[in-house]
Order: sequence, then structure tokens, then C-alpha cells
Amino acid sequence: MNQNIKEKLSNLKELPGCYLMKNEHGEVIYVGKAKKLVNRVSSYFLGTHSGKTAKLVSEIEDFDTIITNSDKEAFLLEINLIHQYNPIYNILLKDGKSYPYIELHLDKYPYLTIARNIKNKNSKYYGPYTDSSSAYETLNLLNRLYPLRKCIHIPTKPCLYYHISECLGPCINKIDSNVYKEYVDKINSFLNGNTSGVYKEYKEKMKKASEELNFESANEYKKILEAIDHISLKQYIMLDSKLNCDVFAFHIQDDYISISTLVYRNGILKIKNNQISQVVGDTYDYISSYILEYYEHNILPNEIIMPYSNDKEIIEEILNVKVNCPTKGTKYNLLTTSAINAKEQMQEKYMLSKSKDEERNKAIKDLEDIIGISNIHTIELIDNAHFNGDNSVSGVVVFTDGKPNKKLYRKYNINTLNTKDDLLSMKDIIYRRYYRKIVEHDTFSDLLIVDGGINQINAVKDVLDSLCVNIPLIGLAKNDKHNTDSIVLIDGSKVNIKDNKNLFFLLSKMQDEVHRFTISFHKSKRSTKMVKSILDDIQGLGIKRREKILDVYKDIETLSKCGVEELTTYVPKDVAIRIVDRLNKEDSYGK
Repeated sequence: MNQNIKEKLSNLKELPGCYLMKNEHGEVIYVGKAKKLVNRVSSYFLGTHSGKTAKLVSEIEDFDTIITNSDKEAFLLEINLIHQYNPIYNILLKDGKSYPYIELHLDKYPYLTIARNIKNKNSKYYGPYTDSSSAYETLNLLNRLYPLRKCIHIPTKPCLYYHISECLGPCINKIDSNVYKEYVDKINSFLNGNTSGVYKEYKEKMKKASEELNFESANEYKKILEAIDHISLKQYIMLDSKLNCDVFAFHIQDDYISISTLVYRNGILKIKNNQISQVVGDTYDYISSYILEYYEHNILPNEIIMPYSNDKEIIEEILNVKVNCPTKGTKYNLLTTSAINAKEQMQEKYMLSKSKDEERNKAIKDLEDIIGISNIHTIELIDNAHFNGDNSVSGVVVFTDGKPNKKLYRKYNINTLNTKDDLLSMKDIIYRRYYRKIVEHDTFSDLLIVDGGINQINAVKDVLDSLCVNIPLIGLAKNDKHNTDSIVLIDGSKVNIKDNKNLFFLLSKMQDEVHRFTISFHKSKRSTKMVKSILDDIQGLGIKRREKILDVYKDIETLSKCGVEELTTYVPKDVAIRIVDRLNKEDSYGK
């Protein structure tokens, strides 16, 4: 503990607030909250720690505190500070998982979509669903049952859905608002688990169609009944009541925590989610922060059920929802069930999680020893892609503590005249990326990895030096068989990593990821350009119509699958025929 920290500790008070732990570079690496700052902050430097907390403490060179008027203010400030500073030791709290919902847009002409962003006040949300496939399966069924509009932007002409009776056609028809109200009420009832009414309705339709020897319609109704059955089977009724609640419980082992979340809607268990992670700081603070973070991505229930917590009243006040910590009865049984899930997940995955963490930590420590630096947390890699100099792009991926941090991935279009020159392209991207970081006071990664040897390193170093940016830099070199086998240091020397299994695997995984990310971007850009090229000079296809087509069909493969009838949704029939003819010619040339 340095003298500066000792002096600051002596001045702390028994007041609520937040604390910001900083490393030797003055960067905020952890944000926490406390009801009594003096007790919580002192515990980091006076007590003994293990795991990730011990690693955090070893890197702390300074700290700041912000006193608040109440515990509630400290909670809210902590969330804002985490979002502001993006501290590396708070990373698990920011990876809140969001589930898909069915969104009913309550416009003049209502329509249904799948949503993960649940903040539209003019919509009603149903769910959550375990995965997007379950949500889309239900959405497709509802679109067959209730002919709401399918277009987000209402066109000027009826689309294919109108002609197959899956849309009322508000684009050309004036529809009584009571009709929409009836459909919305039926959708609401269906999504709340009341499927028996619609099942009976379509069973009668199937029977009538069969009696009238209309076997085609009868078969269609049979498929709808099977879809209703299939979706209903996925909804496992757990409770006699229509309880609408989320149940949180946890299990602790060493410095790891397993948090189990059971999501009930109308008495139906919709989601069972488990997360295992290393705890930094106080366990109970972690749980409270986890719950608050969870509801930044998910809809609040009528009630939250959790084990007893000193933060119960604060969570209630911040989220404006009832928090129940039961000790008996049905809700206590739900809490026990969630706790059993948490414990089972810990027993099943603890050793695997711990082993992977240890392997990543060892690999990063070996990398630190090779390079001669310490405390590598964020690593970024850059890669280029082009096709004979066309559609040249770069991709940057970032790994935090050995795990991909996709929020920090970035795509770049290359602006150089000679796009075939990889060194020139790399210099262009590095300059633009780090110049912007300097202007926006953004933090730098702890290590930059380029694909290549000393030539690539020198090219990047020249740019970084011109910007007065000092970042550790290495390259990854390939052998005669074009397989990566060594690290290239700044002085041009090579260190073979083939025999270091953990480090070789980690760097190979990073290299594969930046290559995948960049190639995906390149293919997308190339395909979009091909679509634009094909649409050039088609009679009757002006700028506005072309933009409308490009907005819907992002790549050549999607556009090639559509026919004249589908395209008439966006352009006149004669223009649609010309587009399809052009696509057929391009396809024949390609063969």
C-alpha cells in the first residue's frame, strides 16, 4: 500500500457513496458502491483476498470516492460510472443477457415484430422467449392467424401477403378500427397462454372444410392446429396462479458465484437462466448490481423474488417494483427451486469455468513474460481484406481478459488510393483509429497485435509514434506451411509458441476471430456492391426505387431468391420483370 492510499484511507468517512479504483496509468479499473465508504474501501487494503479480487488489489495505485446523499443515489451513480468508464473488473456486470420478445406495435395499423430493445412506449411486449427461433415460430403462427400488416413502412401497393390473405391491406383499404381491436385482443389472449379458443375455432374450420371436400383448406387448418399444439407444449405450466415474477437465487463456491434466474409469466416458466462468474468485491453487492443490470435489458415483472438482502428496499425504490424475500409458502418454494438450479449449475460447470479461467490467465501471464510488460487486460487485433484491391476493408476485434468483447469491435472502409497495399491500408486504419481515440479521450488497449512480421510492426509503429501513442505492439508470424507459430517482438526477434499450448490456443482463437470478423464485413460489402451494380441502368428503376430495393435486399443471394410477384411490392411489375431478367443473365454469366 503506497503512502497516497494510506492518507486517503485515513480521511474516509462513514458515509454512502461510490469508489473508483485506479491503476498506475490513472485508468479506472473498478467501480463499487458502499453504505459506509470507510469500511468498504479499507477492506480492500487491510483484508486478505483471493481470485479476481486479489488481482484487482494488486493493480490499485490510487482511488477516488464520491459521497452521495443516500444509498439509493450510490446505487444509481455506480451504474452510471460503470457505463462511463467501462472498467475492466466490472465487465461481467455489463454483459446482461437480453432475451427476444414479441413486440405488438400499437400504431393506427398494428403489426408484430421480434424485439430485444424493449423501450418503445407505444408497444406491448410478450415474452421473454428462450431463443429467437421460438419467438419467430410463434410470430409466424400469429401472422397466419391474424392478418395484421407485415410492412414496417406502409407501401403504396398491396404486397404478396395481401394476395394470400395474410394482410388486410391498409395500404389500399380503409379498415374499421374495431377490426384491429378484435385482432389485438385475440393476440393478447393467445400470447398470455389462452390458446384453447383459437384451437377450437380452427378445429371446427378443418372439420367443415373436410365435409365440403375442400381438402386443401382442411390441410392448411391441420397445419395451424399442429403449430398451436407445438407452441403450447413448450409452455410448461408450473403454478396454479397467474404469477408474474422473476426469481433470483445464488450459490457460492470459492470466489465463484452461480446466479439462477427463473422467469414466470402468467404462471408459466418461460426462461431458466444461469450465469457463473468470478466475484470481484463484496458478493451481496455483486448480486444487487447484477439484478439492476439485468433490468436494463429485460422487462420488469410484477414482483421480484430473491433471498433476504439489506438492499431490498433500495432495489424496490429504484426499479419501482415489489421485492419479496419469502421464508415460507409457494414463493419460498420457487426460491428454493432457483437455489437448487444455481447449485446444480455450479457443480456441473464450476470446474470447467475455473479451468478455462486458469488456462486463459496462464496464457496471458506467459504473454506478459514474453513481451516484458504486466497487467494485460485488453488486447486488440487488426486484419485487412480485399478482392484484387476492390471492396477493401479492415476489422478490429478486442479481447478483454482473453474473452471477445464484441461491443468494442469496429469495421473500417479503407480510403487509400492503392488498396492492394496491405501496409498502406494498415497505416491508414491505425491513424484514423488512434487519432479519434486521442480526440475523444478514449482509453487505449494494453496490447496491439498485427498479422505479420517486422514490416507490419514497423509500419504501425511509425503511425503510433507520429501520434505520440505508446502501446505495446507485437506481430504473429506464420511458418512455411502458412500456420501461425511465433510471436514477433518490436525488435524483430521471434518467440516460438507452438509448444505453449495455452498461449498458442488463445492467440490462434484471437487471430481466427479477427479474420472471421473482417472477412464477413468484406463479403457483405462486396455483395452489396454487386447488388448496386446489377441494378444500374435498369429502365424505370430510379434512385428512390433502387434505394427501396437495397433497403430490403442487402445482398445478391437474397435478391436472387425473390420473384416478380414479390418485387411488385416495391416497384411496378414491368420494372420487377426487368430486375429478374437481369438477375437471370448475371446467374448464367456466373455459370
